[in-house]
Amino acid sequence: MNAIRLGIVGAEAFAESPHLPVVESQPDHFQIVALYNSAPTRGVGWASRVHAAAYESLDDLLGNRQVDAVFVAGNDYPSRFSHAQKCLDAGRHVLLDPPMAGSSAQCDQLIQAARRKGVVLTVAHLRRWDHAFVHTRSRIDGGEVGEAQVIKLAASVTPNDNANLLKDGFHLFDYALMLNHTTLVEVSAAPNASGNAPPSTLSALLRFEKPPAVEVSFYPSFTTSAAMPLPRITVIGSRNAFSDTSIPENPNPQPFYDGVWNAIRQRNTPPVVAAGARNAVYVAECVAESARKGQAVRADRLLKAVE
Repeated sequence: MNAIRLGIVGAEAFAESPHLPVVESQPDHFQIVALYNSAPTRGVGWASRVHAAAYESLDDLLGNRQVDAVFVAGNDYPSRFSHAQKCLDAGRHVLLDPPMAGSSAQCDQLIQAARRKGVVLTVAHLRRWDHAFVHTRSRIDGGEVGEAQVIKLAASVTPNDNANLLKDGFHLFDYALMLNHTTLVEVSAAPNASGNAPPSTLSALLRFEKPPAVEVSFYPSFTTSAAMPLPRITVIGSRNAFSDTSIPENPNPQPFYDGVWNAIRQRNTPPVVAAGARNAVYVAECVAESARKGQAVRADRLLKAVE
């Protein structure tokens, strides 16, 4: 097979993620050929093991014409955005750690750059392949609850999370948009905790053109336990209801990389459409704005995303 030759930006973060073992396990599909880390003495020690070149700058990495695609890893949103933009401008396919960028405006710039260059841009929303979410969609689509009326999604946050709705919330906002494919109309949000709980402990109601409405809640957790104070997913329908109380599993990157290979080599739809990843960031902005203003806000800047 024609393996995709990968460059890794943020090599230290990538090495500590679930991505590396999956990529290494399928040499017919992927080959890591280049690494770059902003701290050059860290994170690139595994370069020789995978027979990859370690570079001291992103420009040097992009000068390697073997590189077909670049995975941009890490939690530094400003750097990740600028790195992704540079890779796209250089005509490389780009895979991004989520969330896609620090703002929907930055996401739009990346989408436009990918279109100009005719390259694939996708985001590793690995939580889309969690069993709980996949099973929930299947039960709804199978008509188990009748017509779904309300879906409740919940996650816990700790004081160390710094009220970052992007960090804590993007996958729940992504779930919400995938569980209701009609147009999101309005977002309302309000704090649901006080005292020393992080400000991101809030609840948001997403109202769509048609049911179900989706409630997204973040509850304080002052331990590192993965246990949830409430079910992570609850679906209430016209005939029935069900909840999922399973503990979040480790992300499985395999379906994502299957989709990446098919998108780049077979020209299929990417595993996560960039517009969908961007919309999750935009919903986080709407939630933050509603909580700040104390009133509902219109969600009128969503992009069309067919997943």
